[in-house]
Amino acid sequence: MIEILNNGVVQVVLLGTVLLGIVSGILGVFTLLRKQALIGDALSHATLPGVVLMFMFTKSKEVSVLIIGAAISAGIAMLTMRIIKKYTKLQGDAILALILSSFFGLGRFLISLISRKPEFSKAKLDDFIFGSAATIIERDIITLLVVLVFILVLIVLFWRQIKTQTFDAQFYTSLGFSNEWIEFLMSFMTILVIVSGIRSVGVILMSSLLIAPGLASRQWSHNLSINVFLSALFGAVSACVGTLISVTHPTGLPTGPVIVSVGTLIAFISIFFAPQSGVIAKEIQRQRHRKDIQTYRSLLDVRKGFTIKDSMIDKLLKESYVSLDEMGNHHLTSKGEEKVKEIVGVNYHG
Repeated sequence: MIEILNNGVVQVVLLGTVLLGIVSGILGVFTLLRKQALIGDALSHATLPGVVLMFMFTKSKEVSVLIIGAAISAGIAMLTMRIIKKYTKLQGDAILALILSSFFGLGRFLISLISRKPEFSKAKLDDFIFGSAATIIERDIITLLVVLVFILVLIVLFWRQIKTQTFDAQFYTSLGFSNEWIEFLMSFMTILVIVSGIRSVGVILMSSLLIAPGLASRQWSHNLSINVFLSALFGAVSACVGTLISVTHPTGLPTGPVIVSVGTLIAFISIFFAPQSGVIAKEIQRQRHRKDIQTYRSLLDVRKGFTIKDSMIDKLLKESYVSLDEMGNHHLTSKGEEKVKEIVGVNYHG
């Protein structure tokens, strides 16, 4: 393991994927809160025809050139979605499905047209579909750092606007601000992150890297600042662990899918085991609440002199919620009265 970590190529790949995980995690929180999780999926798939067309027109194999085509294609896809939504009655999910399938299908069609040309094999355009983290070089590290800093600066500068518009768009509009500006800003940042990561993770899996960390962070806290921090942390951990598993595995597992798998695992662990919002915690709370309701009803029945089951009476006696007088009648104790107040709230007057 130490020998592998001392390898310069591995260090570059590891740093690159971690930076990508951080920036994806930060933006993923806002994507989820704005209920636009599938937009990332649609835009990542929509980058493929731009990559292929840019290669066809320029004959360049430079990633920086091909990514420009990806950004243009994603921008066109976003604009197309907005136009369709504005001038038709189609629902959002139908529009996303249309954009995703049509753009990705166009990309695959273009690849099939040029697949027999010798220069195509050297361009390795398939790396944009399935991802190839091994292709990360030092120049990509600089690019990812610039993207990370740029997005952080934008989020810090427009934190209040983004936060307000995300949670209450109508209130934001009532203050005299335009939703279009924030929508454009968030779309721009989403496209920027996607085109920065499609070469490493691939257009198919990029949306998972964008969504999984944010989904996990939402299970641990409802504070937006903490969400952003946790999402960035989960993204970094996913990238780091996934990359290490990939480079240390004897068969050389593909890095992108492993990173996404680790991120998805973290998301599922959070969904089920988070202490407050997790499935298990909520089920425990539900069972506890159900028992409280049963206890409350039994205590009220005792107070009104109704007959209740012996098993419940034994339980209430054991917990000192009721007492037994000389005549064999049951009465609420002070602890029982407090329990009723605890269950129903301060409005209970006995």
